[in-house]
Amino acid sequence: MYNTDTPFPVKQNNYETAYREAAHLLGRSSITDIARRSGAVCVETGSGKALALPFLGDELLVTHPEISVNYNNKNDGVPLWARIIALHYLNAARGTPKTGIQRTFQDLEGGRAYHPAFLRRTIIPLLDVFGDDLEEFKRAGLRAGGTSISIGDYALSFQAFPSVPLAFVLWKGDDEFPASGSVIFDSSIADYLSTEDIAVLCNMIALRIIKNK
Repeated sequence: MYNTDTPFPVKQNNYETAYREAAHLLGRSSITDIARRSGAVCVETGSGKALALPFLGDELLVTHPEISVNYNNKNDGVPLWARIIALHYLNAARGTPKTGIQRTFQDLEGGRAYHPAFLRRTIIPLLDVFGDDLEEFKRAGLRAGGTSISIGDYALSFQAFPSVPLAFVLWKGDDEFPASGSVIFDSSIADYLSTEDIAVLCNMIALRIIKNK
């Protein structure tokens, strides 16, 4: 039903342009400053320096100043759109601490206008697959790397990057209302990712949960 390997339908050349631009910007920045702001760790490689960046239970190795993005803990290739989000995170990170203030997608800059598309690409696919079996949503989410938390009826927390936790929450339906869902963020997320990147990241995690059904 859903393509679990590719997020939003964007032309490949648009991804490639976005990657080149993000890599160029990151290569001009101080690696120690990037690490301080993002929570990544500076490491030495055989050819120079790199940033070790936790990403959804894996670890990315981002070489610097000549930028490349690979997994540090497995041999799989990193999808282009995932490399872009990682570079965007490293470029945008401000080092802002978590505020403890919860926000939904509609609260983000431009989020209200984009919310219908966000629902179609992230929440509705989850409800289509798990709306009648939220226990399976929980099991699939745990297999996908999530952690069970106490919000709503069923909720899973994912640590996307060191400073970007996300909570996927589903509520049971009843005779009056169908099952519903949301994604909850700490308000500091705006200092690490754009609303567009957050949308793609949430879509990616939703598809990962579905893939683990």
